[in-house]
Formats: sequence, structure tokens, C-alpha cells
Amino acid sequence: MSNNVHELNGTFIRMVPMEAAHQGELMALLSNPQIWEYTWRKITSAAQVKELLDTAFANQAKGSELPFVMVEQSTGRIAGTSRIMHLDLTHRNAEIGCTWISPQYWRTAVNTESKSLLLQYCFESLGLIRVNFTVVGDNERSRKAVERIGAVKEGVLRKHRITAEGRILDNVLYSIIDDEWPAVQANLHYLLNEKYAGGK
Repeated sequence: MSNNVHELNGTFIRMVPMEAAHQGELMALLSNPQIWEYTWRKITSAAQVKELLDTAFANQAKGSELPFVMVEQSTGRIAGTSRIMHLDLTHRNAEIGCTWISPQYWRTAVNTESKSLLLQYCFESLGLIRVNFTVVGDNERSRKAVERIGAVKEGVLRKHRITAEGRILDNVLYSIIDDEWPAVQANLHYLLNEKYAGGK
């Protein structure tokens, strides 16, 4: 399936299927400790970053994940990465996750447009009826970002993740279903055209 995935083009970024050629730039980007501050993962070495990327490539080859890199249109720089995960075409659902963005692109259009492009691909190209997100309970910034685009909070997965330091964390489950996609898409377009006009 991954061989049929093409670039998803937006105004500020394009989502490009992850390739081996992206590995060097991703290794540098994902080595920034700020990215991992509010996640259950604690990535502290190049070997750990490589393991994340190796997993992405392996699941891409199996067809269970579609990993993308976010490429800034104006510069060609990689701003981050995200994946369509747990892809289940039988039941027509998936999760958008493993979204890791360089801090220099936080509070810009990058995250919003990446979600817009991936959701459009899920609902309009893959024909999915449900896309979900899971966010660590104490990651207020990411939870607000998911809520802002119009995802519905379904509940809390209690004691769902254990950090490298042994902290036990809840995950908050959100979803968007196909019936809600037109309103979510309109909201995303509003955010991109009004709030983030000019990419900021």
C-alpha cells in the first residue's frame, strides 16, 4: 500500500512519505530533548531515535503504518513527522500519532496543516469512517491542539503508559468520525486561513 501513497500538498507544508533519504535530517531533529518532554517516551540517544525510525520503516513495509515527514514549502526543511497508524481497512479506522515536530515550528501552521492533510487523506482517499488520537493525560498543549481541530474526547485510558522513569500515565482518547469530517475540515480551513495566515 505504501507504494501508492503520494505527497500531500498544503500551503505551508507538504507531507512526504518517509524514505531512507530522510533519516539523517530526522535523526538530528528528533534528538532535540524538548520534543520528548511531555511524552511517555524519553529519547536520549541516537540509537533510540534510529530504533523509532526503523520501526516506522518496518511497519511501512508491512502496510500497517503510513509514516510521513512534514516538509516546509518555503525552505524544503523537515519540520517534523507524523504517521497514520493501526491502519485497519476492514473496519475502516486508523490512528494519527507519533507526531513529533521541531520546537521551532511549535505554534505555527505546521501541526494544524499536517492534521488537515492527513485527515483528508484518511477520510477522502482511504475511505475511513473513524480516526482517533491518543494524548498523554498531562500533555495539556497537545490535548488542546487536538481539541481545537474538533476531535471529540471519548474517555481516559487509565494507567496506559509507563515512562522510562517509572511514572504511570493516563492517555486521553479522542476521535473524529466521517460524519464530523465536513465540519472539522471547515474549522481546519478557518484556522489555516485566519489564525495562521502567513504560516504563523
